[in-house]
Amino acid sequence: MGPRLGYDPAMPSWDDVDPAAIAFLFVACARTADGELVESEVVRAVERIAAWMPGASREQVREVLARAVELHRSAPDERSVIELVRATAERLRTRLAQVERERVVTEIIGLVRADGEVDLGELDFVVAVAKILEVEVAVVDEA
Repeated sequence: MGPRLGYDPAMPSWDDVDPAAIAFLFVACARTADGELVESEVVRAVERIAAWMPGASREQVREVLARAVELHRSAPDERSVIELVRATAERLRTRLAQVERERVVTEIIGLVRADGEVDLGELDFVVAVAKILEVEVAVVDEA
């Protein structure tokens, strides 16, 4: 069975899964290609973060996203961002069940595709995070 998307009442509460860590991975991924968050990526990120925070207000979701953006901005260089991504993914690997880790990777893939283009940096990001989260992904060349 493949990854499931959407809210599952059997999953832990959003306080347990650390939506800020998930949001940080979304932001880091979105900024991998061009260093910016385009509107389609922001909309997708907000939707996906909200799905990890059932019952949260729109303001709470936006606060989590804002904290993730600020964390990304605070990194002094690309190497620091990579280290933050690695540490964040490792933390999530220890806190999330396999199905939840699969969900994170599936949602990152959705975010990568939100702007209609997938570049090599985004592809590398997905593969690296999936490896840390111990989630198998297949790369298919659509050319």
